[in-house]
Amino acid sequence: MSALLPLKKTARAVSQSPILLAVAVVLIVNVFLALKDPFGRVDPNTIPSAKHWAYWTTQDYLQEKAAPDVVLLGSSIFMNPLWMLEAEHLNRTVDIVVERRSHYLEDAIKKRLPGAKLACFNYALPGAMVSDDYMIIRTMFKEGKTPKVVVIGLTPLDMTDDDFYCAVSSNHYKYLAKFTETRDLLDLSMPKPWQRTEYLANQSVYLAGRKHDVQGSVIGSVRDKLNGYLGPLSAAPLSTKEKGDVKDAIYQDEVGPGIWLAQPVGIDYFNDNSNGFKKRYRFATPDKCKIKMAWLKKCIDLCRQKNIAPLIVNVPLPDPALKILPAGVHDALVKRVEALAQTEKVAYIDLQKTGAFDIKDFTDSCHMDASGGRKVMDFVAAEIGRDTRLSSALLAPAKPGDGEGESKIAGKRGAM
Repeated sequence: MSALLPLKKTARAVSQSPILLAVAVVLIVNVFLALKDPFGRVDPNTIPSAKHWAYWTTQDYLQEKAAPDVVLLGSSIFMNPLWMLEAEHLNRTVDIVVERRSHYLEDAIKKRLPGAKLACFNYALPGAMVSDDYMIIRTMFKEGKTPKVVVIGLTPLDMTDDDFYCAVSSNHYKYLAKFTETRDLLDLSMPKPWQRTEYLANQSVYLAGRKHDVQGSVIGSVRDKLNGYLGPLSAAPLSTKEKGDVKDAIYQDEVGPGIWLAQPVGIDYFNDNSNGFKKRYRFATPDKCKIKMAWLKKCIDLCRQKNIAPLIVNVPLPDPALKILPAGVHDALVKRVEALAQTEKVAYIDLQKTGAFDIKDFTDSCHMDASGGRKVMDFVAAEIGRDTRLSSALLAPAKPGDGEGESKIAGKRGAM
């Protein structure tokens, strides 16, 4: 009986103190949620989410009945020109949010590998870093959805960016993290001790650790409820210049079908936005790319585990962008990526060295238009046809469940 007295005194103290009572309720709720794990027991794909670029592209990929043969990864530097190229190649408007097939690359590869049946998927995302590429490979390329070749498009701007703090600061990473456990990635995704401390603390409080799922659920649910009142977001064609560069709009938090449409006409302007980039890269050094190089190594290792043949592409930049980086940084970063590719014995091409690109292939200080995209895809297709590591992977018999390439990707998808 005497042993119960301390418990009774504690209970009495808690009941008489609003603060202690609130703490007790929080602890009880936290334990209950941790045991039930309502978000962990459901398919992460069914949890409502803000409909950003990673959401739409992932939904498109998950809907495929079989794996595309070639998947393109990278940032908007690799993404934008491929959509503009698609519009010109198909001679029709292309909805850049939900149309992910690269027909041009398919046709270009078939010229080098006659008789090949294949489908190419553009998984490049605005602002994506190599850590986002890794998360795509890790979470999406599973049995029945594993491509044969992955093309990773990079520029030195992707490898050193003062605005990019760590992997978990990316919306793409946060979204894709719903599909996997990321504890093993802490050292790379949260390189600073205070970042890991916050993560571990959040993990001990269920709602804090699941805050992105909760926020996504709230945002997704509210957006769905308000759709009937707000109406669709207005479209912005990518063939005309409005205030600034219309492509800057792709960095909005939420997008949807019909918002940005690539037109089957060339863009005939150049927007020199180098001043906006200078503050992001003025302190760039080769050493700042160490963590991103580690992520690139993880991409290569994971591709090897999944029997995927990677091709790393150094995407060209125009003179205004080359002048943004401090002297010597561009070449030093390119050499590091090339050295890693050689060490890991994976295919690599440096398109900057080709001298095939000029200012007319760009719409601003880093993004190409359709003409630049066409050149990039021609070089990629030529390398796939030339390099036996890549061509052999593409020509290998389809794995069970992979299906035939020609029918893998729908031409256009509507709202989900």
